[in-house]
This record gives sequence, structure tokens and C-alpha cells, in this order.
Amino acid sequence: MDKIKEWYRSVPIWLAVFLYAAAALVGASFLSNRVTGAAYSGMTGLTVNYILRAPDQEGEVRVENGMTYYSVGRAADEGFHITSSEDLGVTSWTATIEKMSEADAHRYEVLRQLTRYAPFAIYSALLLAAALAFYFTKLKKPLTLLENASAKIADNELDFSLDYAGRDEMARLCAAFEQMRSALDENNRRMLSVLDERRQLNDAYTHDLRTPIAVLKGYTDMLAKYLPTGQIPQEEVVDTVRTMSAHVARLEQFVGSMNTAQKLADVTVEREEVPAGEFAASLRETAAILSEGRGLAVDVEAAGCPDTLRIDPAAVAQVFENLLGNALRFASSEITVRLEEDGDALALRVADDGPGFTDKELLTAAKPYYSGARDGDGHGQGYHFGLGLHICRTLCEKHGGGLALANGERGGAEVTAKFAMGPFS
Repeated sequence: MDKIKEWYRSVPIWLAVFLYAAAALVGASFLSNRVTGAAYSGMTGLTVNYILRAPDQEGEVRVENGMTYYSVGRAADEGFHITSSEDLGVTSWTATIEKMSEADAHRYEVLRQLTRYAPFAIYSALLLAAALAFYFTKLKKPLTLLENASAKIADNELDFSLDYAGRDEMARLCAAFEQMRSALDENNRRMLSVLDERRQLNDAYTHDLRTPIAVLKGYTDMLAKYLPTGQIPQEEVVDTVRTMSAHVARLEQFVGSMNTAQKLADVTVEREEVPAGEFAASLRETAAILSEGRGLAVDVEAAGCPDTLRIDPAAVAQVFENLLGNALRFASSEITVRLEEDGDALALRVADDGPGFTDKELLTAAKPYYSGARDGDGHGQGYHFGLGLHICRTLCEKHGGGLALANGERGGAEVTAKFAMGPFS
């Protein structure tokens, strides 16, 4: 039975309709012939009782081809119409019902109407039954599932799955609907994630702006109060102005980072074929420029790459620059960069010999505007607003990959960025 159900669910709708219609027509034809045959037999049985036999005959004349022939009187007023059958050489008859009793005449009329309308009624009933059977066995369940799923989606309830086994058109429709639901759920999750990141950005904006604004307000109030009276030494005024200038520079840098964060949503990835050797050479050149004067060794290798990469070179280069910038801030003596193929993706691994990530940083360092205990660095690079890893993660996700943070086996931080090398956009 299970195999029959599985087979039936794999039957295309058009074939199921044909099978039901054919079964209904064959059944209706058989049943109609049986009913009309029985009705005609009943009519014959009634009329035989009213045959007026000729005095020179003994009733039955002959039986040929399953039919019994009689000789009857020739008087038309006896209620019979007499004709001659030349082919058989006997006299056939057609009886009227005027001479029948009231009960026999009623039964005769019922049988006659049955022969006229029974085929239509039987064909109609069986075709309707076939249509209902087709609907309840082939359409009702998937349509009910689709209706319920549509209602849930309308109520913004996407945490469900639409399961309907089979390989017919309705099964494929349910599978397409489930794919749409899954895509809507994924888009909804992404939208919520974007909204959450925007909220974090807004919180970070408020938090990070508060300090320089408060410092500038305090210094301006102090200068406005004491500078006209000459109570502040000239050297202190110069130091105060320098401090205020530094905070103004911090605000300018902060505004620039805000613009960068806001533009991330508009970034699009456009893959193209890039020779791996040329791309690795450009990364080595960038690394040499960024590490100049720092006394750090930067090794860039691409031995594990295919000859041709299908990537967005600008996006990968930007991620590389951000990761290398972070590694330069914390490395003690050397940085290693590896480009290698990882399944259908390009893996970019940047490792340094610095202190590595703390347990908290492994979980939160890629969030926007994360500020750790080691915010800032020892190389005089200015303020650090925690956007580097967040930008890297966003670009990797737009490229179909992701960003992973870890600590190396021999210490130091290790960040792996993956970029899907799929078909061209």
C-alpha cells in the first residue's frame, strides 16, 4: 500500500486526471449497458403478456441471435403495430401500452424513461465521483498546506517548514513555496541582524562621541572663563589647544568611520577571473608598503591557490589591508599571510606572533565599534574605532564566505577570511 501511495504521488496531474476519467468512463459504460439492458428486458417481459397470438400459431415461432419472434394478430385496434421482417421471414411487432393494466403501464413507462435517462445520470455521477476522488486524493492536502503556509507568512510567522512528499506538480509547487519561505526567513533574519548592527552602531556613536564632546566643552568653558582675565599661563593655553585639536581630529576620524560603516550596506560583489600569481604579487606590494619602517617581516604565500581565482579583487584586497593593519598593530616580529583553496572558496589566513585574542575578543571582536582593553596600539596609529574586523566580516559575507577568529597553536592571533569563488554575477 505504501508503494502504491508513493507511486500515486509521483504520477503527474494530467495522467491522474486521465486515469480517473478513463476509469469513470469505462465503469459508466459497463453500468449503463447493464441498467439499460435490464430495463429493455423488463419492458419486453411486460409486452409479451399482452401479445395477441394468431389462432393458427402456437406462440413462439423461433429463437435466432438471442431474440424470440412471435406471430401476432393483424388487428391494429388490438394495441399492436404490425410490421413485416423480410430478412428473417417472420412477422415482428411493436406494442403500445393502451391495452395494459394501469400498474403494468406505469412500470413500462418507468422502464422506458430509465432507458432514456439512465446513461446520462450514470456517466454524470461517475465523472463527478472521479473528480471528487481526484481532488481529495491529489489536490486537497497540498492546497491545504499551501493555504495554511500563506496565512502564516501573512502573519509574519516564518518558523515552520512545508513538507509534502511526492514528485508531481503539487509536490514541486510545495517545494518551491518552501524555498520561498526559507528565503523570506533568511532575509528576515538578515534584516534583523542589520537592524541590530545599526542599533549597535548608534549606541557606539553615542558612547564614543560623548567623551570628546565633553572634553571639548570643558576646555572651551575653561578658556572662555579664564583666558580673558589672563589667569592661564601661555604654555597651558598652548597645551589645552593641542589637546582640543587632538579631540577634533578624533571626531573627524570618527565621522569618517561612520561614513564607512554606513556605506557597507551598498557594497556589491562582482566576481571576475584574476590570475592568482598577479593577485598575490599585488598583495605582497601592499604588505611592503604598509609594513615599511615597522621592523616586521611579512610573508605572503599563495602556493595553495588555483591558477585562476573567481573573486572580487577589490573586496578581497580591502579585507587583506584591514587584517594586515590589525596584525601590524599587535605583531612582535613577523606576520604570515596564506592564500589557499578551501573547497569552492578562497581562504585568506593572516597570523601574527602577538598576544592573540582574549576569550572575550574571540566572541565580540568582529562586532561594530568593539572596544577592547587594548584599544589603541604602541605604534602611534591614533584612535581605533573597532570597525576593521566588522568591515572584513561584512565583505566576506557579501562574497558568500565568512570570517573566523582564532589563536595560533604557537600563540598570536589568526584570522581566516573566506570568499566563495562561485559563478560570475
